[in-house]
Amino acid sequence: MARDLIQTLHRTMGAHVLMFISHEAGEGQVKMAVFETAPVDGKKPFTASSEASKDWILNGETILTDYLLTAPVEEDSAEKQEVEISLDEDGNPELPTWGGQKLKVQQNLARAVLQAAYAKFMKKPKAKVPWGLLIESPTEYLDSESIPEGFTMKDPSK
Repeated sequence: MARDLIQTLHRTMGAHVLMFISHEAGEGQVKMAVFETAPVDGKKPFTASSEASKDWILNGETILTDYLLTAPVEEDSAEKQEVEISLDEDGNPELPTWGGQKLKVQQNLARAVLQAAYAKFMKKPKAKVPWGLLIESPTEYLDSESIPEGFTMKDPSK
């Protein structure tokens, strides 16, 4: 898959790509692979072109391994961030700007919009969206024409 990606980037955009890929393979171990686009002129690839570039790759692997095994995990403040939804004069939720937001913020916004709409529909400000039922039977809660074909409803908090 990684090889296909870098070949596509090279073919479609002319980009020369060097990619480190890693995953934790158990306690204290990291498995790593290096992928790169092949030079079109038949010369050696960057990672084999000189001793300096070979050293650069080895140092890059060491740096990445050290980072993955020792870097502290930062808390995602977006996960805990409260979002506010504006309501129009009729009490309907207005769609906020999604662009440039982290995925967790987008999920929180989607959840807040649906929560505000459900509370208005139920005429109960504290009514909670029945996510399990909505996921199980979305057309009982939403107009079938508003659901894109092939769309699967999921709880935006997950």
